[in-house]
Amino acid sequence: MGVQVLSAANILREFLFAKVYNPRSDQEESQKAAKVIRFLYQYLNEHEDKLPIEYRLYSDTIDRRVVDYIAGMTDQYAIRLAEELNPGLK
Repeated sequence: MGVQVLSAANILREFLFAKVYNPRSDQEESQKAAKVIRFLYQYLNEHEDKLPIEYRLYSDTIDRRVVDYIAGMTDQYAIRLAEELNPGLK
Protein backbone atom coordinates (compact mmCIF):
# COMPACT_ATOMS: atom_id res chain seq x y z
CA MET A 1 0.00 0.00 0.00
CA GLY A 2 1.44 3.35 -1.01
CA VAL A 3 1.91 6.25 1.41
CA GLN A 4 -1.06 8.23 0.01
CA VAL A 5 -3.40 5.24 0.10
CA LEU A 6 -2.27 4.35 3.61
CA SER A 7 -2.88 7.91 4.75
CA ALA A 8 -6.36 7.93 3.18
CA ALA A 9 -7.16 4.55 4.73
CA ASN A 10 -6.11 5.81 8.17
CA ILE A 11 -8.26 8.93 7.80
CA LEU A 12 -11.22 6.78 6.77
CA ARG A 13 -10.59 4.40 9.67
CA GLU A 14 -10.52 7.26 12.18
CA PHE A 15 -13.75 8.67 10.75
CA LEU A 16 -15.51 5.30 10.85
CA PHE A 17 -14.52 4.67 14.46
CA ALA A 18 -15.58 8.17 15.53
CA LYS A 19 -18.88 8.33 13.63
CA VAL A 20 -20.02 4.78 12.86
CA TYR A 21 -18.44 2.11 15.05
CA ASN A 22 -18.55 4.00 18.33
CA PRO A 23 -22.21 3.85 19.43
CA ARG A 24 -21.47 6.23 22.31
CA SER A 25 -20.38 9.04 20.01
CA ASP A 26 -23.71 10.75 20.57
CA GLN A 27 -24.55 10.17 24.22
CA GLU A 28 -28.05 11.63 24.17
CA GLU A 29 -29.21 9.57 21.20
CA SER A 30 -27.56 6.43 22.58
CA GLN A 31 -29.29 6.88 25.92
CA LYS A 32 -32.67 7.41 24.25
CA ALA A 33 -32.18 4.30 22.11
CA ALA A 34 -31.24 2.20 25.14
CA LYS A 35 -34.29 3.47 27.02
CA VAL A 36 -36.60 2.57 24.12
CA ILE A 37 -35.12 -0.93 23.75
CA ARG A 38 -35.28 -1.62 27.49
CA PHE A 39 -38.87 -0.45 27.67
CA LEU A 40 -39.97 -2.53 24.67
CA TYR A 41 -38.19 -5.60 26.00
CA GLN A 42 -39.78 -5.36 29.43
CA TYR A 43 -43.22 -4.43 28.13
CA LEU A 44 -43.38 -7.19 25.50
CA ASN A 45 -42.13 -9.82 27.94
CA GLU A 46 -45.02 -8.88 30.21
CA HIS A 47 -47.59 -8.54 27.38
CA GLU A 48 -46.94 -11.42 25.02
CA ASP A 49 -50.32 -10.80 23.39
CA LYS A 50 -48.88 -7.56 21.92
CA LEU A 51 -46.42 -9.52 19.79
CA PRO A 52 -47.44 -10.13 16.18
CA ILE A 53 -48.98 -13.57 15.72
CA GLU A 54 -45.99 -14.92 13.78
CA TYR A 55 -43.75 -14.26 16.80
CA ARG A 56 -46.21 -15.79 19.26
CA LEU A 57 -46.19 -19.03 17.27
CA TYR A 58 -42.43 -19.59 17.65
CA SER A 59 -41.55 -22.51 19.89
CA ASP A 60 -38.74 -20.54 21.52
CA THR A 61 -39.03 -18.86 24.91
CA ILE A 62 -40.90 -15.57 25.28
CA ASP A 63 -37.54 -13.89 25.86
CA ARG A 64 -36.22 -15.11 22.49
CA ARG A 65 -39.44 -14.14 20.67
CA VAL A 66 -39.29 -10.62 22.11
CA VAL A 67 -35.61 -10.20 21.26
CA ASP A 68 -36.20 -11.41 17.69
CA TYR A 69 -39.14 -9.03 17.27
CA ILE A 70 -37.23 -6.02 18.57
CA ALA A 71 -34.16 -6.91 16.50
CA GLY A 72 -36.27 -6.76 13.34
CA MET A 73 -37.64 -3.28 14.06
CA THR A 74 -36.43 -0.15 12.32
CA ASP A 75 -35.34 2.68 14.60
CA GLN A 76 -38.37 4.77 13.74
CA TYR A 77 -40.81 1.90 14.29
CA ALA A 78 -39.29 1.05 17.68
CA ILE A 79 -39.50 4.69 18.81
CA ARG A 80 -43.07 5.08 17.56
CA LEU A 81 -44.23 1.83 19.19
CA ALA A 82 -42.57 2.69 22.51
CA GLU A 83 -44.18 6.12 22.52
CA GLU A 84 -47.60 4.64 21.67
CA LEU A 85 -47.31 2.13 24.51
CA ASN A 86 -45.90 4.68 26.96
CA PRO A 87 -46.54 8.30 25.90
CA GLY A 88 -44.39 9.64 28.75
CA LEU A 89 -41.30 7.71 27.61
CA LYS A 90 -39.57 10.54 25.74
